[in-house]
Amino acid sequence: MKQIGYFLGIDGGGTNTRALLTNEQGEVLGQACVGSANLNHYPRFQVRENLRQAFLQSMQSGIARDNLAGIFMGMSGVSTDDDRADILQIIGEIAEIPSNVPIRVENDAWIGLAGGLPGRSGMVLIAGTGSACFGRSQDGRSLWCGGWGAVADDVGSAPWIGLQALQSAVRSEDGRIGETLLRNLVFNFLNLPQPRKFIYRVHNQGLSREEMGMLAPKVLQAYQAGDFEAKKIVTRAVNELSLLVATMAKNLFYGQPTELILVGGLALSGKPFQNLLIERIAHDAPQVAVLQPEMSPVQGAVLEAIKAGNVVWDRRILTNLKKYKADA
Repeated sequence: MKQIGYFLGIDGGGTNTRALLTNEQGEVLGQACVGSANLNHYPRFQVRENLRQAFLQSMQSGIARDNLAGIFMGMSGVSTDDDRADILQIIGEIAEIPSNVPIRVENDAWIGLAGGLPGRSGMVLIAGTGSACFGRSQDGRSLWCGGWGAVADDVGSAPWIGLQALQSAVRSEDGRIGETLLRNLVFNFLNLPQPRKFIYRVHNQGLSREEMGMLAPKVLQAYQAGDFEAKKIVTRAVNELSLLVATMAKNLFYGQPTELILVGGLALSGKPFQNLLIERIAHDAPQVAVLQPEMSPVQGAVLEAIKAGNVVWDRRILTNLKKYKADA
C-alpha cells in the first residue's frame, strides 16, 4: 500500500512567518502564523524559536515527520547559498527532519510568484517590509531587481516610507520646509512630550523596522488630506516600485507582454497606494498586466513543496488548496 505523503510550505516574510501542511490532494491539515524569521533583521535565537513554533503548530494534527514528502521555504532575506545553509542548519537543529525528505529554501519572492501565478511565467512585485521584483520566464530564466536590503535599497517599502516621514518631520519642525500635517502625525505617533525628545526616542530607545513601517499609514493619511510632503513621499515610492517592474519587463521579458502580481501589505493596501501604483505601472510598462494573485505566498510554498516531492499538480490539488483561508 502506498504511504500517504504530506507537504509543508513556509512563508518567512519580513513581518510574519506562515506555515501550511497539506496532504497529496492539497487538503490543508495544519497551519501556523508566528513572528518573522528574517536573519538579516532578527537575532538567530529569535528566528530559531519562530521557526520551531511554525513547525510545532502546523504539525499539531499528529502527522509524523517521517511522513513528510517535501518541504519548501520561501524566506525573506535569503539571497545566497550561505543564507540557505543558515536556514537549513536551523531546521536541522529544531525539527529532526529525516534525511530523505527534500527541503528547499529560496527567497520569499519565489513563493509569491508560485502562488500568485501557479505554473506560469511572470513577475511578482513585493512592497511591504521590504521591496523587490522577481521574475521567471517561460524558458526557466529568472532575474531579480531591487531587494538589496534596508541600508542601500528597499525603496518604496513601508519602512522606507517611514524613514522619509521622519526626515520630513524634523525638517518641518525646524522650519526648513513649511508646516505640515505629516509632522504632527509623526510626532504624535512617537508620543513625544516635546520635539527635542525626538533624538532620545529615535536614537536611544530606537525604532524597529515594524515601527518604521507603521509610519507608512500615517503618510497615506496625510496624503489623502492633501499634505504636500506626504504627496512627495508617496509619489517617489510609487515611481521607484514601478521602475523595478519596468526594468524587469525590459531585462527579462524584452518588452513582451507579461503578467505581474503584487505581494506585501503595502502593495495590497488598497486606496490610495495600490491604485496609484497600478496606474504608474500602466504608464511605465504598458505591456505588463497587473493581476490579482490566485493564491497567497504560503500556498505557493506548498505547491513548490509538492513539486519537490515529485508529485505533479492537477486541478484537484489546486482546487483544494485554494479553499484555504488564513487564520486571523
